[in-house]
Amino acid sequence: MWHLTLHRWTRDRGEAMKLLEDHLAWMRGQQLAGNIIAAGPTPDRELGIVLFRHMSRQEVDEICRDEPFIAGGYRDYEVVPWEVHHLLGIGGFDIKTITAMTEAETQYEPGDGVR
Repeated sequence: MWHLTLHRWTRDRGEAMKLLEDHLAWMRGQQLAGNIIAAGPTPDRELGIVLFRHMSRQEVDEICRDEPFIAGGYRDYEVVPWEVHHLLGIGGFDIKTITAMTEAETQYEPGDGVR
């Protein structure tokens, strides 16, 4: 399952900016590791949005726990499980293909060697 996470401020955002460099380094590391596909804030900077690759919910939680704003108590996050059927023009564009993708999703877990 893919996951979209929504990150919300729980404390003073100005105070949290002391961790911005750490946050950006963490983000870069997660992107280089292939865990984060896309990320960024809303225009008002009130909400951060992160798209995680196909992995378990447990893996998402383990990764997010180490994010500096979350670890520092400045943010919390909501996880939205997401069945990605289309990405950058690739995917199932008919019912038969989407059904097969959904069935395959339920048969395999991330890390079982099947890609």
